[in-house]
Amino acid sequence: MYTLFIDTHGAMLHVALFLDGKVVEEIKKEGMHSTYFVDSIKDLLEQKEITFDDLSGIIVVNGPGSFTGVRIGVVVAKMIGYCKNIPIKVISSLQAVALKYQECIVGIKDRNGAFIGKFKQNHDLASDYFYLSNKELSVIKEDIIFDDDINLDMVYEYLLDKKEVHPHFVKPIYVKKIEVE
Repeated sequence: MYTLFIDTHGAMLHVALFLDGKVVEEIKKEGMHSTYFVDSIKDLLEQKEITFDDLSGIIVVNGPGSFTGVRIGVVVAKMIGYCKNIPIKVISSLQAVALKYQECIVGIKDRNGAFIGKFKQNHDLASDYFYLSNKELSVIKEDIIFDDDINLDMVYEYLLDKKEVHPHFVKPIYVKKIEVE
């Protein structure tokens, strides 16, 4: 059973293919995701000589991250999941990083501050995500982990017993709130 992993939240595009829980193919590229994202998925599938019909699941990182990057990854995951009736599991970029640590606070920076998540020992979110300005970050006493490296094996294992999300309910998390929300 193949599972497609999609992560477009940051500067690095990361797509991977799991077979029965083990990573069998992986593509990482830096730059403009919109120019090569879909081709990267196509290449990944072609390398294993499979099609979307061979997928039994999709894992998508839904942010927080760049507006365009997160939107592209989430929309493509939703489209594939909906059109091919493939179950989707969702994890935030902060939670994916937090899996490597015990009880922790993880952040992702932009030029004005950072989006923060506090995680319990079991890696579940302790409270809602929140945003701190650079000024607020400069006075905070707690250690915040700013790490962008995601361990795919840990993500897969963590999501094994988590519920699938219907494609219509997969929601992106952006670094900044936008006016239309």
